Amino acid sequence: MDIFKKVQDFLILGLWRMVRTCPGTVVICGLILAIICGVSSALYLKLDSDQDNLISHNLPFQKRNLEQIKNFGDQEYMFVVIETGGTEQGKKQAALFATSLADKLQKKPNIIKEVHYAMSAKDMGPGVLMFASESELHDFVKLARNIGPLGHEWFNGPGLAKFLDMNAELLSGKKDMGGATAPEMLTPMIGALDSLVGKMDNALKDGADSFKSSDSVLDLDKAGMQYFYTRNGKLLIMRILPKKDFAAMTVIGQALKIVRESLDQTRLEFPDVSAGLTGRPVLSADEMITTNNDMTIASIVSVLLVGLLFMVVLHGWLRPALVMLSLFCAMAWTFGFALVSLGSLNLLSIVFALVLVGIGVDFGIHIVLRYVEGTAAGLSPDEAVRESLVHTGPGVLLGAITSVCAFYAVLGHEFVGLAELGLIGGTGIIFCLISMLTVLPSLLLIAGRRNLFPSSHPRMTTMPFMEKVISRPKTVLVVAVILSAVAFPGLMKAGFNYNLLDLQAKGLESVEFEHKIINESDESTWFAVMTRPDLESVKALTQQLKEIPSVGRIDSILNFLPESQKEKAHILRGEAKYLDGMDFNADPVALKPEQVLSSLESLTDSLEGLEEKLFSAGAKDELKLVSALLDKTSECMALIKKNPASAQNLVPLQTGLVSELSSSFKWLKEILEVRSVKPDDLPEHLRSLYIGRDGSYMVKISPVGNIWDFDLLKSFVADLRKIDPIVTGVPVVVLESSLLMRDTFTDAAVVTIILVSIILFLTSFSLSYVLLTLIPLVVGIFWLLEMMGVTGLSFNLANFFAIPILIAIGVDGGVHFFARWKELSNGERLYDTSTPVAVGLSFCTTMIGFGGLLLAHHRGLASLGGIMVAGSATCMVGCMIVLPAIFRLMEKFKKG
Repeated sequence: MDIFKKVQDFLILGLWRMVRTCPGTVVICGLILAIICGVSSALYLKLDSDQDNLISHNLPFQKRNLEQIKNFGDQEYMFVVIETGGTEQGKKQAALFATSLADKLQKKPNIIKEVHYAMSAKDMGPGVLMFASESELHDFVKLARNIGPLGHEWFNGPGLAKFLDMNAELLSGKKDMGGATAPEMLTPMIGALDSLVGKMDNALKDGADSFKSSDSVLDLDKAGMQYFYTRNGKLLIMRILPKKDFAAMTVIGQALKIVRESLDQTRLEFPDVSAGLTGRPVLSADEMITTNNDMTIASIVSVLLVGLLFMVVLHGWLRPALVMLSLFCAMAWTFGFALVSLGSLNLLSIVFALVLVGIGVDFGIHIVLRYVEGTAAGLSPDEAVRESLVHTGPGVLLGAITSVCAFYAVLGHEFVGLAELGLIGGTGIIFCLISMLTVLPSLLLIAGRRNLFPSSHPRMTTMPFMEKVISRPKTVLVVAVILSAVAFPGLMKAGFNYNLLDLQAKGLESVEFEHKIINESDESTWFAVMTRPDLESVKALTQQLKEIPSVGRIDSILNFLPESQKEKAHILRGEAKYLDGMDFNADPVALKPEQVLSSLESLTDSLEGLEEKLFSAGAKDELKLVSALLDKTSECMALIKKNPASAQNLVPLQTGLVSELSSSFKWLKEILEVRSVKPDDLPEHLRSLYIGRDGSYMVKISPVGNIWDFDLLKSFVADLRKIDPIVTGVPVVVLESSLLMRDTFTDAAVVTIILVSIILFLTSFSLSYVLLTLIPLVVGIFWLLEMMGVTGLSFNLANFFAIPILIAIGVDGGVHFFARWKELSNGERLYDTSTPVAVGLSFCTTMIGFGGLLLAHHRGLASLGGIMVAGSATCMVGCMIVLPAIFRLMEKFKKG
């Protein structure tokens, strides 16, 4: 014991001699170092917001996850959820909404990498006919045979007027295309004509430049468009792959801004359509934005309240300012250490500053209040600073060591994010200790020697009224035991909530629409991943997965490989010959205004005849389409009649029409010639989704029910591991990382208690000292757990971080109370000293510092604030009432 005391005394007295001799040099050196560290960190310290880097890449589950991402690429999509109401009209509006939004997003290819909301026939590749049923193929073959003669006629001098004439003849029945006026053919045909005539109208009004060469004329690419509706048809899902920037806190900040701005614009176009944005990257970004805003507000509130409390207790602004200046020096040094040791901060270690404000400032409070007590007793500034260092320094040093243990206990764990937080937070506490034992005493000495402090002394340096509270120690302890017994059932109810969605702020659009996906569809923004080397093993795996009740959707390359290919190839054999001999490179004829006008008149006659037939048949929807087309046709005729020269504005449109039809006939011939569809025949965008760089095949498995429910998540992953122990994907990573974080915190708490107990024993070689010092912590944590059970507050992955901080401040309070109690001389009372005020102020600053989080919208942060306030309060009661009551009993026992 003597050797520890000698080392401690040597260190404290050495610091005092340095402070007494050259206080100005100490302050200047501290400030210069802080400036260097602060500027360097601002310039070079980076933020690593990649969540994958929070977990050790050597862990098997994380290693498999990263290998899967490397092999198949990033497939973490943003989801735009568009509600349809389950009606056909709602689906049409949702499709128009999605198309309009996609058009806006596709103009930003550097930020928005992919947009998927539907698949056209061309998107399926040249083997698209293989997906049709045999009866549908027979109908298509009949149609292709009828199109053949029309194609030959078209390519013999293609032009705008000829196209209008041919369509007029088809609509009037003079030519046959396999039932052009049948309902299933009429609607797309009228739609193509409406697109063409609408663009003609625009060109005649606005000039030739209104049509761009990249524009579609007939929108044939949209033929057979299949939108990504959910199975029940209530939602249309758009998947958007954003560009990620891991140097930015939100990662997808640019993409998120663009998508939300585009969504707002599209909502104005479709005010009756409800749509929202969600998905894992969106939820993460919203969480970062919410927590950042909440932390900013909480920090401002906390600094103001702590500053006000300091000014009241310490009588003026100067003493609090010196404490905060010393704290800021330590924080700057810590930033510098983070730069040198790690080079970056992660999403967890970035909160170390809040830790230092909550813990580091406590060291300064003890130093300042002991200094004030000395000056009030008539000591000179030099004597008061020495008194403060010699008598408070050992307790501050011991408290700092125990706090460092709480953070260093996570070093070496596989949860890298927490380990880095432990390293920076623990080292930051050491820097706070150094600053409070060097820079702060130097500042106090300089200010005291120059008489800068107010002439009057603080009035709240002692708490004599508390002596009455502990004057009956047995009563105090009995009341404490009774309260503990009454609240004991709450201890059994304290639990852990793993649901990450429950941590998000209420009312967030991303949370609301995540719930819509969960409750109203078979979709999931999370999916597990299994890989297989060949198609046969993919088929076998799919059959196994279909037998598992917890498995919902199964997506793989098999979804895009049609069945019965031999039979379908037989139907198509030889049908491409009807398109032989067509000149796909034929140039358009010269455009003549009188020919275009005549063709429009012919089309008008045919449409009017069709209109009568539709009216007689009661086909209201088709009638609306034809009437709208007639209006546009009449307007075009009027414009050409008024100014025949304006017809030349249609030349670029005619060129685009000929080119588009040439491409369509080429594609028609190509799909008629296909005999089979293999993975290599699929378009690149489909192959990249399901075929890895190593040639293996991905199988995506989505769960049934709410994947955010931790019990369901565990069950889902357990079921999948029975089939494939090396299954990976977001569900596996979230499950394993959640359990790893919980275990890391639990292990760290146990290790901290053991280390603290050992350190306390080594500094005293007294078991009673260890037990007495730990009483505030044990009582505080016990009561906290009871309160949590009674109030329904649970531990979660956001607030479990409170435990090591509570261990640090709980032990720190016990250390200071015990040290001051041992110093008391005969007749001197504990609450007549400044120590209880210092300890109480330390607990209060922690409660205020974290209490600002109670205002947070993010429920995880709000729960952290709740636990820190409640835990600090219970530890304070244990320290300032229960522990002194035990001291008083021990005194009576010794006297007795």
